[in-house]
Amino acid sequence: MITQDVIQEVFKIVVPEFSTGSLGVAGTKSSFGVLTFLSDVKYLADVNENVDIKAVFIEQGQDLALRDDIVAIHVDDPKWYFFSLLNHLAVNRKREKTRIASSAVIHPSAVISDVGVVIGEGVIVEPNATIYPDVTIENDVIIRAGAVLGVDGFEHKRTSRGIVSVAHDGCILIKRAAEIGVNSNIVKGFSYRDTIVGEETKIDALVHYAHGVQSGYGCMVVASAMVAGHVTLGNNVWVGPNASIANRLTIGDDAFITFGSVVVKNVPAGHKVTGNFAIPHDRFIQNLKASIK
Repeated sequence: MITQDVIQEVFKIVVPEFSTGSLGVAGTKSSFGVLTFLSDVKYLADVNENVDIKAVFIEQGQDLALRDDIVAIHVDDPKWYFFSLLNHLAVNRKREKTRIASSAVIHPSAVISDVGVVIGEGVIVEPNATIYPDVTIENDVIIRAGAVLGVDGFEHKRTSRGIVSVAHDGCILIKRAAEIGVNSNIVKGFSYRDTIVGEETKIDALVHYAHGVQSGYGCMVVASAMVAGHVTLGNNVWVGPNASIANRLTIGDDAFITFGSVVVKNVPAGHKVTGNFAIPHDRFIQNLKASIK
């Protein structure tokens, strides 16, 4: 959590006192007491409408009509300050010593962080798998050879001071009896949203499962699929080989995404979609037949 003292210590600047004490650090849509940033006036309404925002980095010289209870912290580059602060929190968080259940089977070539990892009963970790901090693996999970869990996602911000590569401060939860396939990449949660692989969900080889993706029970994510950040998969979703799902979408229960599909909008429960960009499967087939007459 962030306090006035933490910001002053990290950046050596004077900061107005927070009336709410300590805050989390997150975007303008978060639903808890947060410190955020505003680098474009077009987002002013979003900031003012979110009653959970209590403080904001804004550019020096800007006189914005912020809500009365929001503390304005004037800096030369709000984006740089915000993400540098996020990095400070992520890198310096306190972690407990790693705990591995006695019945877990860990291959000698696997690399597991000494801190911040919990591995449950009956877990199997195959050769050359890597598990970074802030990962919890429930009972009877299989981590296949070469899989990587807990890396930072592709989050790089252009600022006036150069590109800031953002350390992720979230966690990963792999639920009971899930499976992570060979050479797949499960990215750590980011800011306010952790990454979750649902109970009995099976992830195939070479899958990219980005930060903040959360899946329900029994999903199947097949080889070389790409699920972008903050996607929500319901229960029993099928994501076919080489399919791509754009960020922040919701895929409903029992939805079916066919191979190679590029999904750019929400998919309702029970629907099947196909194509680039993906449309209902039956319509895709009709269009295909019409095109080859």
